[in-house]
Amino acid sequence: MTAGASPATLAFVKMSGAGNDFVLVDHRVPILEEADKPAFVRGICRRRFGVGADGLILVEPASRQGADFAMRYFNADGSEGELCGNGTRCAAVFAHEIGAAGRSQSFTTPAGRIRAEVLRPPDRLGYGGAVRVVMARPGAIRRVRLTDVPGEAASLYVLRVGVPHAVEVVPDVRAVEVERRGRAIRHHAEFPEGANADFISLDEAAGEIRLRTFERGVEAESLACGTGATAAALIAHRFHGWPAAAPVRMESGDRLRITLSGPAPVMEGPVTRVYEGRVPIRAKP
Repeated sequence: MTAGASPATLAFVKMSGAGNDFVLVDHRVPILEEADKPAFVRGICRRRFGVGADGLILVEPASRQGADFAMRYFNADGSEGELCGNGTRCAAVFAHEIGAAGRSQSFTTPAGRIRAEVLRPPDRLGYGGAVRVVMARPGAIRRVRLTDVPGEAASLYVLRVGVPHAVEVVPDVRAVEVERRGRAIRHHAEFPEGANADFISLDEAAGEIRLRTFERGVEAESLACGTGATAAALIAHRFHGWPAAAPVRMESGDRLRITLSGPAPVMEGPVTRVYEGRVPIRAKP
């Protein structure tokens, strides 16, 4: 922070959306300097040394008329992301808790305006929360074949659901070496801005889509990915005959329900309030 400023502390809440965990901060009154945010995010999200999280979410004043607030999302590596699906649900609960929005709300992200409804706030122990979110409209889907990745050649569906995704349909996600294969796809020259690498299997017996994701910005496999679940449901529906409403099981074991019958996908899933605390910073002068 600015040299000579007095020490201060910053309040935060940690939440989990189906295993994707986030640090959330009420930033309607600015506290962090813009130039300091990447380093601050890397420090607070660093597991075992900081709070530990997949990313940090700032709730800021609304940037457009008719919105309740603006959501800014930072990946654990300090980079700012356009959107985080599971993060939108956590942001909705957090905004409701701090009085920034009601249970039905609208907020802006770099990927566009999001509408959310807090179906159930978490209980006093932090469990049982559920939120429905109207996601960003997906972009066009293109097919890409990569021959220079670990294992067999990868036949991918590539699309943007707020953020870029490269989706591979496999017989069994449990057999995929996500760290090796996912990392190679995520950093492949085919994707200049990088891409989340998603692996899905279509479990007809269980009636669900199974998803594992190597996540851009986290630079590792994450336990859940909301935009990845949306991409998975879209691919399953358009190209593999799955219904327009399907559950997607995360690596965490939680399920998101994705509905594709309207003009934009709808995601419904859980939110857990983990704990709250304060971290030291240097305040703005």
